[in-house]
Amino acid sequence: MTKWARSQQLFEQAKASLAGGVSSNVRLVAKPWPLFFERAEGAMIYDVDGNGYIDYMLGQGPMILGHSHPAVLAAVNAAMQKGQLFAGQHQLEITVAEKLVELIPGAELCRFGLSGSEMVQAAMRLARAITGRTKILRFEGHYHGWFDNVLISVAPPLDKAGPREHPNVVPGTPGQTASALEDFFVLPWNDLALVEKLFAEHGNAIAAVMTEAMMCNTGAIPPEPGFLAGLRRLCDQYGALLYIDETITGFRLGLHGGQGRFGVTADLSSFAKAMAGGFANAALVGKRAYMQRFAEGVNHSGTFNSNVIAMAASR
Repeated sequence: MTKWARSQQLFEQAKASLAGGVSSNVRLVAKPWPLFFERAEGAMIYDVDGNGYIDYMLGQGPMILGHSHPAVLAAVNAAMQKGQLFAGQHQLEITVAEKLVELIPGAELCRFGLSGSEMVQAAMRLARAITGRTKILRFEGHYHGWFDNVLISVAPPLDKAGPREHPNVVPGTPGQTASALEDFFVLPWNDLALVEKLFAEHGNAIAAVMTEAMMCNTGAIPPEPGFLAGLRRLCDQYGALLYIDETITGFRLGLHGGQGRFGVTADLSSFAKAMAGGFANAALVGKRAYMQRFAEGVNHSGTFNSNVIAMAASR
């Protein structure tokens, strides 16, 4: 008998009805089995065997205020008494949008979704519609979600990564199609000279530079001085959009996100995780002239977008 016997038992039970016994592959990294939890409060999380842990992971990022924060729960409980999902407009989403516009550099208009992965897709679609181009530059080691067209070169095996100056575009999972890789250039993070060279050769094909404000998922590596400013300059010079994925950095490096921390303003930026205190909410924000295209034919939709519970938690 171990101190995690109940977790082991539940894992064996879960494997009969859940693929791999989990609902996210990330949870399979725990060995020899993932823990099962039953409650959490503040900085502490407790498993089904009664063991307590300090949650340094912040629930993978969303629990910036801690677990079961009274103010968040009170706001959600009060709001949900009036409804959970209208599939229509309500005042809370205006309140949250106004706060994002106030806090985030470059945020003039907003759209809401449910996850960071989802808003990455909206940003890429918008950038391509605005520029009429298809190629997107991204960086090795940066994570932009699990979808086929972005799970690329996050942690490629060294024998497949290619040379540093010209990395291969490496798929992240079986099941990705080769066509999903064709619209991306990949370069190492923090090498502005290589970015300048790529733009000189292919600048008229690049719709956007997609980057985290700092590398987070494969090592916490901040941008070198001048790197983000250099990306901003090159995008302006060649007519590409600068898109900063702040799913992880947003509201964790500061209220103004990584952009505020590092002094750069993106054309588009996305937020999730920490913005709703443990509830599912995400946003794409950006310059008015670009974001307005969603109201002029570029599709972005979703049944649960700006649902009452998510907006109340974010407020």
